[in-house]
Amino acid sequence: MPLYSVLEQIKKMYPTMTPVEKRIAKFILNQPEEVTRMAVKKIAEASKTSDAAVVRFAKRIGLSGIKELKIELVKELTEEPDTGLSRIINLNNDGDETIFQKVFHNTLRSLYNTEKIIDYQALTVAARMISKASRTLVFGVSDSGNTARDIEQKLQRLNFNAYCTSDRTLMLERLKTANEKELLFVISAKGHSKEVIDILRFAKEQSLTVIVLSQQNMNHLTRYADISIEVSSEEANVVDINMTNRISQLMVIDVLFFYICKLVKDNPSFKKLNIIQK
Repeated sequence: MPLYSVLEQIKKMYPTMTPVEKRIAKFILNQPEEVTRMAVKKIAEASKTSDAAVVRFAKRIGLSGIKELKIELVKELTEEPDTGLSRIINLNNDGDETIFQKVFHNTLRSLYNTEKIIDYQALTVAARMISKASRTLVFGVSDSGNTARDIEQKLQRLNFNAYCTSDRTLMLERLKTANEKELLFVISAKGHSKEVIDILRFAKEQSLTVIVLSQQNMNHLTRYADISIEVSSEEANVVDINMTNRISQLMVIDVLFFYICKLVKDNPSFKKLNIIQK
């Protein structure tokens, strides 16, 4: 399977699509080869939608437009057949080399697909918000807690006021005294944690600005967010370890870090930091 699969992306996003998007999705899934030879107008007619809806659909699944959709679809349909290498790591049957290959390819796929769906404008706005906040409160549980601590350390390295915890009670107490100049940054790998929902709901009740970094299609989280940043959902690993998603999250954090560095590079108080290039 190619790193980016139009058909797999459509299948993943299908449950959260609108009725119009689902009509286009069904047509592409049922007749992918025909789609590669059809003009936008013909695709719209066949799916009983509109030209604009088809273009928006292509962008919805992470592509620049219908032209790139058809290019990616052609590549997908003409590539060598899948090697049969499962994404799932089986500790009982997989040898050391197979485990390496699965982890490596799963990680590459996650990064590649995240690059396709990432909202660069959201990243830029998030960086600007963080750079202007009097304090950034960072919350993440389980594996996302490690990512949360990473951005806390990066912000502190820039002499920003940042506070991170994975403890629901501690964060709720901190939010009670938060002011309008502070910001909440929530990181969630799977988005089903009750603690995460509790924190987001309370933050919005406090009228705090909220940034959410999560897997794609986590609408029950992103509805609380002022800025939503999504990474590709690629998990297929053994037990409850979000390895590939964690890598994508960390990549996003690195990008945010450099965006913030760019915003503050001319500030005299940051001139002496080694990370700021002269």
